Amino acid sequence: MTKIKIIAGSIRPGRFNIQPAQWIYELATQHGGADFELIDLEKVNLPFYNEAKPAMYHEYELPHTKNWAKIIGEADGFIWVTPEYNHSFSPVLKNAIDYLNLEWNYKPVSLVSYGSAAGGSRAAEHLRGVAGELRMFDLREQVIIPHYYNNLDDEGQYKWSEAEESQAKALLDELVTWTKKLKAAREN
Repeated sequence: MTKIKIIAGSIRPGRFNIQPAQWIYELATQHGGADFELIDLEKVNLPFYNEAKPAMYHEYELPHTKNWAKIIGEADGFIWVTPEYNHSFSPVLKNAIDYLNLEWNYKPVSLVSYGSAAGGSRAAEHLRGVAGELRMFDLREQVIIPHYYNNLDDEGQYKWSEAEESQAKALLDELVTWTKKLKAAREN
């Protein structure tokens, strides 16, 4: 069974990020086709990048890096859930990505983004460049959540639309398919 990790890419107090991360995780487990796991960067608690050697050397010295490498290395695909901050993605997600190199290589990644009018699409575009540098395969299908703050109920819970659920289904269909194909290719 292939393994897909969903990474909640914000640690801000009162963050909205955990809602789309949990939502896509729940949809993914209903979808099936892979073993899904939700990774919350708040719980991973990586310090600001502090390895002596660049990640591309794959010579990790610190225990937190070795642990993170194990978590990411065992995955066959990813969903990155990101806010948009100043037309880009969150620094905590960038930090988590930059800790590693080889563990990301030749694996597919899909994106769930949110923000104001653009719905985090500029953050997603920046992540595509990072994914390319890491030899990842970013998939076209994504979930974009514009003006999320206008669709919260009285308890602060987001009300998911049919369009967002349709986007999520397309994302999961493609991600599961390409995760299997790329895992087979890596094994060969």
